[in-house]
Amino acid sequence: MCSNSQEITPQHSPEDTKANGESPRLLTPEQIRAGTNVIMSYAERQAFLKNSEIGKLLGFDRWPDLPQKSETSLVFKLSAEKWVSNSNQGELIKDQNWIKIEAAIRELDGKSKTLVTLKYDDETYMNIGGGKSDKYVVTATFKNKSFDVLVDLSQSDEIEKLVVGGQEENYPAKMCVDLLHCLLAARTFTESGKLDALLYWE
Repeated sequence: MCSNSQEITPQHSPEDTKANGESPRLLTPEQIRAGTNVIMSYAERQAFLKNSEIGKLLGFDRWPDLPQKSETSLVFKLSAEKWVSNSNQGELIKDQNWIKIEAAIRELDGKSKTLVTLKYDDETYMNIGGGKSDKYVVTATFKNKSFDVLVDLSQSDEIEKLVVGGQEENYPAKMCVDLLHCLLAARTFTESGKLDALLYWE
């Protein structure tokens, strides 16, 4: 893999020039990626957007305040599959909290560990599967009446293969979300039992 010790500086195009002739300040790739490893709760992200300068410009400061939550309130069962040959030797993790839930999700590898289930009851739960190449399929079921899947609208419908629940299946690329989106969806469901309204669902 090639490496370059020099910092990459974004280049301005003629279209970027402001009316007064000045060039706007562009972010480096490192600045763009900054903070993506911090998984905020839904309420924490709302607070962040409300208090940031760009959030105020977009009107997020007029959102109603939400209470901050730090502990699991709705997820009562956490299970993680682990396949050895053709046998599932997964476990039901007791005394679950967000730290254990996040750790279980991060352990998904698309090979032996391919599915984590966050369950409120037998009719309301979220499945998070995959893990190969930082791609995950996130689905949620409520009272066995509504079924939703997390999607990334920047991706296409081109078919990709992922192992979920020990079975390799075909999924549209837009259903194969990255770890950040996966963790955001899981944390909101963990704390509220609802879908994250800042993400896209079908």
